[in-house]
Amino acid sequence: MAPGGISSRQKSCNACVKSKRRCDKQTPTCGNCVRKRCPCSYGGKSDMQPRYNSANGSIGVDTVASPSSASYDSGFVLNDGGFSTAFDADVALPDATLQIDGTLESLLNSMSGSTFGDTYGLSDLLGRDVPMASSPTSKALTRPDYSRIAPVCDDYAPWQLADPSSRIAYAVNVFKNFHVTFAQNKSTIYMHSQLYVGNTPRWILQAFATCVLYTNQTKETRGFVLKILHENVNNLINTASGVSFTPREKLARVHALVVYQTICMFDGDISLGQRAENDLPILESWNEELNNIRDNLDDVAELDMTELRKRQPESWERWVFAESVRRTYIICHALKTFWDLLKDRGDEDNFGKWEYIHRSTLSRHLWTATNSFDFYRAWNEKPMWIISAFCFDEFLRTGKGDDIDDFALAFLTLSFGLDEVKTFCYETSRRLLE
Repeated sequence: MAPGGISSRQKSCNACVKSKRRCDKQTPTCGNCVRKRCPCSYGGKSDMQPRYNSANGSIGVDTVASPSSASYDSGFVLNDGGFSTAFDADVALPDATLQIDGTLESLLNSMSGSTFGDTYGLSDLLGRDVPMASSPTSKALTRPDYSRIAPVCDDYAPWQLADPSSRIAYAVNVFKNFHVTFAQNKSTIYMHSQLYVGNTPRWILQAFATCVLYTNQTKETRGFVLKILHENVNNLINTASGVSFTPREKLARVHALVVYQTICMFDGDISLGQRAENDLPILESWNEELNNIRDNLDDVAELDMTELRKRQPESWERWVFAESVRRTYIICHALKTFWDLLKDRGDEDNFGKWEYIHRSTLSRHLWTATNSFDFYRAWNEKPMWIISAFCFDEFLRTGKGDDIDDFALAFLTLSFGLDEVKTFCYETSRRLLE
């Protein structure tokens, strides 16, 4: 008997047998599977999955995880690594990949790369739904990717949240104050301050007003503020679901829902906590749509700083949008992981979206630029790094404290500890962290 209980005498491919279609028995891939671009295997060859080359329409065969460890949609296009370019497949880690205890650990070391691919400017994004240059692949992580983060989860205990010097307390404090940062600066560590300067989406205006009211609430106004919060969350969900939106609108609805979620998750009111729980699947769904417009910097992942400078983005606005998408995608997964960890329901055997490598740019000089001139000057004169899978090795060898923006600071602290990062910043640039 062949693997999966399929008889070795079976002539049709497994997919045709399952769907009760007539199979032409062509190898390595039958006609039905070619048309549907789905895996094609015969009997005992269930470990072989096809890859589809969209450039010439040909099908090749790669060895990947067995069908029992992955679910496929027949509409997916598989790349040379066997992974869906839509990033929607729930692919389990290969046997060679280390399964490590701890949900937060799975969160923290799973990204890698570098590149500023073609993206659309803010003005281009207002009126049409055009795709960004999305990443064609994201590989699974292995042992070295997780080594520095293990203590965060292995030694985690709820009382650590009361110790401001602990890694987990620092990280949670950053996340729980997103709405405060937004209310005070009209920006966060993942939402650039210039992103919504012109033609601000109404969801962002409503979220900003809500954050300002909530941050400045009093005992007398709390009830009214929470009513506004509930109505604006309902308005967001009702008006931002089930319709085709431009990439900028898709990003705006995620940004609005994230600040609402952080309020509800960390307020302490049981009804708000349940509201956050109910809305979490919506946030996950919207965030996955960002994946389709995200440039994950694959084509510059291995470039050094000199080569990166030669890949200057077409416009400052496009870089602002692309980097905000990258950071937002990471933050949404991190928020869910923290929420699961704090509610003691993390599945240490399920890496989820942290199974793949995600990337972001480390450069305070680029992120804090307030105009195009300052941005391009920083691009040509200041250092920058592409951070992959939370791997900061190259930055730690060549970078300084002045190069660290608040997004990188949060994950550096989770990786190495607050005192260690403070020491690094002071010794390399005399920068004092608050």
